[in-house]
Amino acid sequence: MKLDPRSRLLLIVLLTTLAVLSEDVGNLMIVAGAAIGAGILCRISFLDAAKRLKHFLSLILFIAVVQSLTVKGGDILVHIGKVQLLTSRGIGFALEFVLRMSVILMAGLIASTAEGSEMTDGLLKLRMPYELAFMSAIALRYLPVFRDEFANRIKAIALRGIDIKKLSLWTKLKLYGYLITPAILGAMQKSEELARALNARGFRAFKKRTMLRELKLSYKDWIVMITALVFTAVFLIRMYTCGALLVL
Repeated sequence: MKLDPRSRLLLIVLLTTLAVLSEDVGNLMIVAGAAIGAGILCRISFLDAAKRLKHFLSLILFIAVVQSLTVKGGDILVHIGKVQLLTSRGIGFALEFVLRMSVILMAGLIASTAEGSEMTDGLLKLRMPYELAFMSAIALRYLPVFRDEFANRIKAIALRGIDIKKLSLWTKLKLYGYLITPAILGAMQKSEELARALNARGFRAFKKRTMLRELKLSYKDWIVMITALVFTAVFLIRMYTCGALLVL
């Protein structure tokens, strides 16, 4: 379904808000299910998304395993002598982290289904200043740029005859730590090139800008937005009455 950018922005805001406010695994599973439903509605290819985000997914799983082993409390599930290796509270923390990050990644995928110019037009329709709308669209584009920078350095290491899959876990972590800095510097260099290109084209030369397309909400957009708002209201009321709402 081709949704208006404003409908997608509303879905992103509501899903991420519910993911942050929920502190129960059951509630987070409901939010994650709603996020998957929204992804299906926006025609996200989950297989392609898993391939593109495999490095992020591996990092999320690694952090979840570390949390499950380090957080103590609850019933002891696995132990060696008096040393607690795995507890029910640790598994709960790990599941909460995985579910929250899954919702956040799904929100990012929903945003990626629209072109940057469409998101910019949607933000302008919401009365956001053009500079902020443009910066938001550019920020979304730089997530894949940073991913590509990191992936290119991984390929450069592989071309030098180093099989990363055969390295130990500790060596991999050290290697990834060494690659983060040049990947960030490469992304910053591209941002400087973008800034020079914007200045050369007279960015902010006029106070008022014209729009190539005129966005209009269809009946499908209204149905999606009303359904999302009703679901969010019912979900928050339910969490509040059950005492499962995370108060920030």
